[in-house]
Amino acid sequence: MILWDTNSIIFFLQDLLPSSSRDFLLGELGNKTPKISVITEIELLSWQKISPEQSKTISLFLSNFGKVDLNEEIKEITINIRKSTGLKIPDAIIAASALALDLPLLTNNLKDFQKVDFLKILDPMNLV
Repeated sequence: MILWDTNSIIFFLQDLLPSSSRDFLLGELGNKTPKISVITEIELLSWQKISPEQSKTISLFLSNFGKVDLNEEIKEITINIRKSTGLKIPDAIIAASALALDLPLLTNNLKDFQKVDFLKILDPMNLV
């Protein structure tokens, strides 16, 4: 199981991933229920230029994911990440969600997330 970051979903839906990565992720979607942070859902659906059709497509795609809501553990981990790395709150919450669930984070935002100790990162552009 994997926690998907916002950019990974965008790359997947816009067909920007290498075919080997796309095939790997399609297998993951078929065999397991991937996870997203509630922050990712908010980021994707609150884009100001999103059309009703895009919103519907995104919502349908997100129905394949388990949603990770904020809880006390994620809140505490987020606070520690912010103090130690200075990550923006949304990214800190996403990283904390992955750490709390002991899941790798699927993200292309390596620069920011590599600052987080013990976070396992998978780059969607370089899978398999």
